[in-house]
Amino acid sequence: MYARIVQVPLQPGAVAEATAYFRESVGPALKGHSGFFLNSRFLVDEEKNRCMMVTLWESAEARTEAETNGFLQDVLQKMKKHFAGSPVIDYYHVPVQVI
Repeated sequence: MYARIVQVPLQPGAVAEATAYFRESVGPALKGHSGFFLNSRFLVDEEKNRCMMVTLWESAEARTEAETNGFLQDVLQKMKKHFAGSPVIDYYHVPVQVI
């Protein structure tokens, strides 16, 4: 399993709107991607006005496909109005998951 983590500072007061957009648009759209591991999280730190988007994928190739087909760029572009800075994207191999 492979993870992509996108961290980004949010505009003051944007936590609720960014959360709603992720819940209503990004989450459902992720389910349509081949290789999506059916696990995604949108974490927020209201005190520091920042968020973290975590997605899990069956393979590194599936994760990359969601970037090369424009999906990730589209999400980041549509959420840009909520951002107070540039997103930082990190990639991880996930050797253990406890459910």
